[in-house]
Amino acid sequence: MSLAVVGLVLAAALVWPGRASRVGLRGTDAVAARGPAALGWWRRVRAGRAPIEDLESLATVADLLAMALRSGATPVSAVNVVAREAPRPWREVLEEVGVQLARGGAAGVVWQLHARDHPHLAPVAGAWSLSEDLGVALAPSMATSAKVLRARVQARRRLDASTAGARATMHLLTLLPLAGLLAGFAFGLTPWEVYGHSPLTMLSVVVGLALTAAGWLVCRWVLGRAVAPREEA
Repeated sequence: MSLAVVGLVLAAALVWPGRASRVGLRGTDAVAARGPAALGWWRRVRAGRAPIEDLESLATVADLLAMALRSGATPVSAVNVVAREAPRPWREVLEEVGVQLARGGAAGVVWQLHARDHPHLAPVAGAWSLSEDLGVALAPSMATSAKVLRARVQARRRLDASTAGARATMHLLTLLPLAGLLAGFAFGLTPWEVYGHSPLTMLSVVVGLALTAAGWLVCRWVLGRAVAPREEA
């Protein structure tokens, strides 16, 4: 029975959906002290692919900033107003930007520090820094950032739709080896009677589970390479 439990736990771990956790933004001092080198490999991979909800909410923040600036508000007033209405993931960074502006500092530095941990902040950080460095109007820059972020959201949705078939096949092939276990149940056999009656079958179960896990990882790698953005020459 323990073999069945191991197999089911492995299958559940492989097909369990990832948690689309919200982006946690830390303070500026902590980010500056830690730097991007402190990010682990897995965090670097996940940071490059933010949840769609975070991209949409960030686009909304950029739109609200553009609207406030076009209405005649100063940057610090616009940031403070939007911070009160912003979704939670971005409220903290907007508050830091507001404090930096109130002190007379460059707010682009705050955006850039957070963009090191979360690359999807790059459009907003770049637009704000460009406005501060070259005197470009801030409202159109924020509006353009919102358009860029929404274009990324649409691209991500099209990409998820186009790879849905491949991901479904991965799940099916991962669960397919468990068909033998279900067939044993259909004939009234326990998992131990199916797989545990000889060292050879025990070895085949271990090898099969290892190959299933390896196949899942290889499929994820191939799919990730297929959908990864490519730089044009």
